[in-house]
Amino acid sequence: MRAIAEFAMRSRVRAVLLTMVGIPLISPAVLALVGLRRGSTDGLFVLAWAVLPVVAAVGVGFSAPVMSGLAMTQFIAVLVGALVLRGTRAWSHALVALTIAASLGILLTSQASGGVLESLLQAAKEASTGVDPEQLGLQYLGEVQATGYLTFSVCISAVLALILGRWWQAMLYNPGGLREELHQLRLPLPVAAVGMLLWVGCLVNERFVFWGAVAAFPMLVAGICLIHWQIARRGWGRGPLIALYFMVAISVAQPLAGLPLVGFLAGLALIDSWIDIRARTGSNCS
Repeated sequence: MRAIAEFAMRSRVRAVLLTMVGIPLISPAVLALVGLRRGSTDGLFVLAWAVLPVVAAVGVGFSAPVMSGLAMTQFIAVLVGALVLRGTRAWSHALVALTIAASLGILLTSQASGGVLESLLQAAKEASTGVDPEQLGLQYLGEVQATGYLTFSVCISAVLALILGRWWQAMLYNPGGLREELHQLRLPLPVAAVGMLLWVGCLVNERFVFWGAVAAFPMLVAGICLIHWQIARRGWGRGPLIALYFMVAISVAQPLAGLPLVGFLAGLALIDSWIDIRARTGSNCS
């Protein structure tokens, strides 16, 4: 992993090559690293080249517009999060910006492709992936729910890429910095309160349930980071973290079944924003 980061940082051309090949997680993480280390000028340059193959694939009919829209949305959300993190040094700001960018990108993709759900069903019919289009259609209650789920999925993949990019930056220039940043991640109370209100409000209507998860996404990440901090503080080892991420993986694979976990983590983040759990314990872990 260190070799990839060092290779990308040697020149813009090398960073462009790594992003253009489209390696899942790695390519957007390289873009995040460029944005974090070199700023908007180099970040936008690499982004332009990164989305070029995606646009070309749509132009020649090799890729469905919705799939290309998802890829471009992920790249843009990652770069937005990286630039905001670079400018503010606040993960709370970066998470909110990343979530907004992902939401706008998926909504634009839905409009440009004539509907995300319809495009996914059509792609499933044309591709020999073993996915039953009828079963896929039954998983969602309509376009609103489908776009909400895809936005939530893009937020997850984008934040993982941003964390990997920040980890690379810390490894090369500030060893241990990322761990301390994430352990101290705490959302401002107004942000957490608005996120919780939107989350609860969206639960009333099943069509908007995943949009509620999107609204609560920064709180979801903050809740996970708080658990990380608590586990490290108490010296519980990796067992609890393995259990936590196993539940998170199930939530991604079975999104409706995983919504209670989202609610729990969001509630935990809200409590922390309100009473500052770390300060009350009188102990920090770095």
